[in-house]
Formats: sequence, C-alpha cells, structure tokens
Amino acid sequence: MMFERMMTLLKDDFHTIALDNPGFGASFQPPSGFSIRYISDSLYAALHQLGVESCFIFGHHSGSAIAVQMAHNHPNFIQKMILSGPPLLNETQINGLKASLKPFAIAEDGSHLTQVWERIRKRDLSLPLDVVHREVVLTQSGREAAQGAYQAVFEQPFQSQLEALEIPILVMAGEHDTLRASLEPAFSILKNGAMKVIPNQGPYICDQNPQEVA
Repeated sequence: MMFERMMTLLKDDFHTIALDNPGFGASFQPPSGFSIRYISDSLYAALHQLGVESCFIFGHHSGSAIAVQMAHNHPNFIQKMILSGPPLLNETQINGLKASLKPFAIAEDGSHLTQVWERIRKRDLSLPLDVVHREVVLTQSGREAAQGAYQAVFEQPFQSQLEALEIPILVMAGEHDTLRASLEPAFSILKNGAMKVIPNQGPYICDQNPQEVA
C-alpha cells in the first residue's frame, strides 16, 4: 500500500510490482524463526513465476535487507538497486531496537492498539491519520511476522553482503528517518554507489513525498 502512489508516478516509464512479504498484507504466514534469506527466496520465486528475468529493485528499511540478500544470492537478477533506510546497524542500534520490541498480546481494554498507535505517531508526527490507522491495522495483522522480521534483520550478514555487490546502488533516506544514521556507513562500503538525503522527511517518505522518491 505504501508504494502505490510512487508506482503511479512511475507507470509511464516502468512496469512496477510490489509484493507483500510473507506474514504481511495478504501474503501467507512464514514459519517461525524465518530468515531474511527465506523472505528473499520467497519473493524471488514469486517474481520468477511472474516472468521477471531481471529487474531494478527498491527496498525500504527491512525491504533493503531483502533486496541485498536477493542480489547476493542471484547476482545476475538485479541490475540496479535503491535502498531507502539501509539497515546497516551497529551493536548499540541493535540493542536499542531489541529493547523496544515487546511481545504482541491482545488486551481486554484494547490498549494493545493504542500502544502501536502511539509508537507510529512518534515516528513522524506529520503522518496523516489515515496512514497511521493503516499502519496500526497492518502491524496488528502481521504481529508475529513483524517481530520475526526484526530478528531476521539482526541476524543477516548485511554489511558483508552489501560491500560485495558490484551493481550500481543508491542509498537514500529522509533527513529524519529512524535509520538515517546508517546512511553514510552504508555508502562508505559501496563499490558502485551514490547517496541521497531527502530534506525534512521521516521514515514514511514513500507515503509523504512519493514525487521526490520517484
């Protein structure tokens, strides 16, 4: 859903495909303890079934981790790559994220909904309420997968995979993205890279400023 406006802007120049990761949206539930490689292999199989022989790929946050994994496993499949908020995380960042993760449980008074609402609102106070509502609903529907996706990102050898890639890669982020601090470290290890910071934008840049991203 978050990519639909951007895809509309690109439709005259590209055939765009956005897939729901296993466990999210309308996709199937992944097994417990899934890895980024499992997600990458699932999406690669789906694209292959759709007749995609090679492509450009855009990944946002955990999608960047999946994109790098796919390029690592299938070096001739991805021609160019854009990583929005690449999750090149240091130990302090990982520990902070782990501390913020709390098990999902359905509360009698519905407080589990307001907790997610408040967390998403804090990420970007300018986010329209309909997008906040969408994110709360989708986060709740993907409860187990959302927790598993964080753990999968923590365990992926993202840095070694990224620095081995030779395809053109653009790393980008909104100025106030929660992963903004990872941008320069990610750019510094690219063999064929470029970097872009979008001023005055947060983690929901694809919703907030699809024109600039496109």
